[in-house]
Amino acid sequence: MTDERWTSGDTELTSALRALYAAPTEESYWDALESRILAHVSRRDDTVSWWSELAEMARPGLAAAAALIFAASLALVHSRQLEVSSAYASVISPAPATIEPATRAAAIGDGDAAIHVLISR
Repeated sequence: MTDERWTSGDTELTSALRALYAAPTEESYWDALESRILAHVSRRDDTVSWWSELAEMARPGLAAAAALIFAASLALVHSRQLEVSSAYASVISPAPATIEPATRAAAIGDGDAAIHVLISR
């Protein structure tokens, strides 16, 4: 960045943030951090395998799978109900008007076409 973008308020804020987020300077902090890390590494149990971590996730995984199966079943039942109601409505409702009267009317002639269409309905 160029210096033209910085105003006096920005430099003060930047220096305050740098002081706040600066790494600790005392050596005791770094020694304590190193000892904590090494203690954690040395405490590690070598019998722990990658599949033992999966065993801890088995119960939540089964719960999520059950919830997914339940949601899929609900969606299947809902879609089946819509299909049945649509089939029922197509059987009960009257058939739509066909194109036949219009084609027959064209074959009869122009004068009688309107009368034949009205009579056929």
